Amino acid sequence: MTGNTSAKSVLILGNYRPTLMVAQTLHDEGYRVIVSASDRGDAGACYSRFVDEIWQHPPVERDQGAAFGDALLAFLVSRPDVSMIFPVAEKFSVWLAEHAEILPESLGVASPKPDLVKLCLDKVAMLNLARQQGVASAPHGVAHTLDELHHQAEKIGFPIIVRPFSHLNRIGHKKAVICRDRDDFVDAFPKWPKKQPGLLLQRYVSGERHDLCFVAVDGDVQCLLETRITRTDHPDGTGLSTEGQYVAVSKQLERDTRLLVAALGYTGIGFTQFVRDPRSGEITFLELNPRVAGSHRCAEAAGMPLTRSAIALAQGEKILNLASHFSYPVGSYYAWLLGDLHGLKEAVRHREIGFEDGVCWVASALRSFLRARIHLVFARRDPMPAFALVLRQTTRIIAAAARASMLDEDELTTKGSDTSDGDLPENAPLADDPKMLIIAR
Repeated sequence: MTGNTSAKSVLILGNYRPTLMVAQTLHDEGYRVIVSASDRGDAGACYSRFVDEIWQHPPVERDQGAAFGDALLAFLVSRPDVSMIFPVAEKFSVWLAEHAEILPESLGVASPKPDLVKLCLDKVAMLNLARQQGVASAPHGVAHTLDELHHQAEKIGFPIIVRPFSHLNRIGHKKAVICRDRDDFVDAFPKWPKKQPGLLLQRYVSGERHDLCFVAVDGDVQCLLETRITRTDHPDGTGLSTEGQYVAVSKQLERDTRLLVAALGYTGIGFTQFVRDPRSGEITFLELNPRVAGSHRCAEAAGMPLTRSAIALAQGEKILNLASHFSYPVGSYYAWLLGDLHGLKEAVRHREIGFEDGVCWVASALRSFLRARIHLVFARRDPMPAFALVLRQTTRIIAAAARASMLDEDELTTKGSDTSDGDLPENAPLADDPKMLIIAR
């Protein structure tokens, strides 16, 4: 990798967990770092000593990204120093893939080719590809109506996990819904969820999620690193990882990752996700993400040059001289304290946990923080983002707890309430402005 900087600027799209590590690496390589931000984001890039500039823009979700696209093109015209775009959030990867033809030809994009991004984010297509390649994958089905949803659930059998077609959608406030049996399913889906063009059902495999970060060139995996997820930001184990552990690359997961990457002819950085049942040994493929992982810092800290590789590949380099197997601290942990605090706030806000569970959550978060070798946001070279965001999240938890307590008191004094099942009324004021909630990939 030549690291050709030429005093150029790189625009990082997304103010999320990986942003700080990407910014630090680009700064060390001599680039001027610009970070996009339509809100404060969950990475606190505005507090980072490695970020030279914040670019404010319209939300990419608004008007199918039209206003964002106009703002981006105008920004690029006014800033010829920007030679590269580095998307760290999936919504930006999607937008860039869908609008690649309008971007300047001289602009580099640190992302796989647009068609490849679209294919990898098509969950159904990827599960079908996994089956074709002999990659372990639990039975799945798709539904577009409530009747189809019930039919597919009975066909696949319980337990099942139900997910939106797109990572950018949620079922309520969840990335996925686990239904242990038919009663769970009926309770979770009395009607078709709002704003869902379709749903993906898959037989649920209980176990630990394993992420394999990789760098690939023309379908050939150059290097791999594996972590297992030990805790997430949701009580049922779905959601974003808040703690993980480095583990040795397992032969089957390496084989399956290489099969998928080869079948795609993949060039770029990315990561595969699998679930492994530690008791039965059953493994199932979940997805392949054509972007940086939320735990990007833990891979970089272990010596895996993901950011530099992404930039080099975007510049057309193909010979990266990476060791396929390198030494990293197997057994060590990483932690994301901010994600833990956000998850706790959301669980309190939606009244999914009680006081005792909340105390246990705090204790687990502190244990994770103390035993972690790597922290996904905090860094000694750049501590201010973490300090600022911990303060912000702590105040939000207090506000959410106060709101939940007030609602509980109201319910005790209100007769004929229709919220006895523990759900908030649809028009209930939230403890926080939803626009400012942490939204991570």
